[in-house]
Amino acid sequence: MGTEFGTSTQDLSWAITGYALAFAGLVLCGGAMTDRLRRRRVLVWGLAMVGLGGVLAMVAPTFWLVVAGRVVQGVGAAITMPATTALLTSVYHRDPMRSRALGVFSAAQASCFAAGLVLGGVITSTLGWRWVFALHVVVAAFTAAAAVRWLPAGMPPRRQPLDLAGAGALVTAITLMILAADVASRHDGLLLAGAMLTGAAATSSLWWRRSRIRNNEVLLLDRTLLRMHSVRRAAVVASIFFFCGTGSLFLLPLYLQQVHGVSPAASGLAILPVSLAVTTAALLSGRLMKTRGPRLSLMLGLPLTSAGVFLWCTVGADSPYAGAILAGLLVTGIGQGLAFPALTAVGLQDVPADAHGMASAITVTALQAGGAIGPTVLAGIAQGIAPAGGGGLTLAGYHLGFAAAASTLLCLAMPAVIGLRIGSPVQAGMARR
Repeated sequence: MGTEFGTSTQDLSWAITGYALAFAGLVLCGGAMTDRLRRRRVLVWGLAMVGLGGVLAMVAPTFWLVVAGRVVQGVGAAITMPATTALLTSVYHRDPMRSRALGVFSAAQASCFAAGLVLGGVITSTLGWRWVFALHVVVAAFTAAAAVRWLPAGMPPRRQPLDLAGAGALVTAITLMILAADVASRHDGLLLAGAMLTGAAATSSLWWRRSRIRNNEVLLLDRTLLRMHSVRRAAVVASIFFFCGTGSLFLLPLYLQQVHGVSPAASGLAILPVSLAVTTAALLSGRLMKTRGPRLSLMLGLPLTSAGVFLWCTVGADSPYAGAILAGLLVTGIGQGLAFPALTAVGLQDVPADAHGMASAITVTALQAGGAIGPTVLAGIAQGIAPAGGGGLTLAGYHLGFAAAASTLLCLAMPAVIGLRIGSPVQAGMARR
């Protein structure tokens, strides 16, 4: 793509950033739609947007139209994710089956990510990058048809007006915060990033004030959800979890490229084992939550995620891939697979069924925020040690970045998990009797 359009590496990143901004900024809107409209209809609309964005990117004559297509796909993903989670919990509305279904769902997501890494590289190498977007269109159309054929319609729509000014303020605040993290990583971007964070604080204050004086209008994000212990803790842990996971997996391929001299394509395939480990562990997490609840999965998953990243602090310039690198991928993958379904389950704990879309959107927003900030912050920490020639990082810098990620997860996320007030599904069932 960069060769065809003559686009710089920095500009190419907007194909990812545009998608992430639309996804993270609008996922709360997707949650609001899910809780107010037929959930299957919302899912199909989101898939249609993913397909439409794929068509736009596939036929784009310029790079910035590819970015526009990716933004449209991000909007579709923001609509689709809360609707998918809410439909799953409406079909499996009681534990322990709901916990197991969430584990299968997380395993499916990890499997698709792993398949995407391989298929994307193969299709780009053999047919060209445009055919990757063609595959998006086909998959979106097939999934939408399957949803109409097999999924329930969901709850009847609720005709309630939405506080559009408050919604716009909240979406703007989230978008500015995530965009600031990206801008701060660019040359001379700190001043602009600071201005964006100031704007985010101002728009957040506007939303907070409007949430206290509303009349008959419904808020995009009702503050009563944020007062719920489980929702609040899930959001905090989710942001730290993805800060560590996404940030460290951003640094590892760079380490392989800059220290070991591995090609970008090979470094991408090198991290494939983490997706396979996540897939397997997510299925185990679903079974574990079925009898023991989500807290145990988090208590196991977060330390394992941290331990896998700590292993990368021991690698050297000549370390073999089959040693600490691969071991870290497998250990952190198992930890992430155990923790991710449990985070989703905690975020829905004690939430009314008609608010599941918004509650899941809160968790997803926290995940995306942590994932957007992690690479920038950790790369900055790693850059704090004298950078290598050509703007690269030293081995000590990579070690510092990995240590910061793993320590943050242990020191900040684990206390929040320990404080969770959640029983097992079996105990919950006994209490209801």
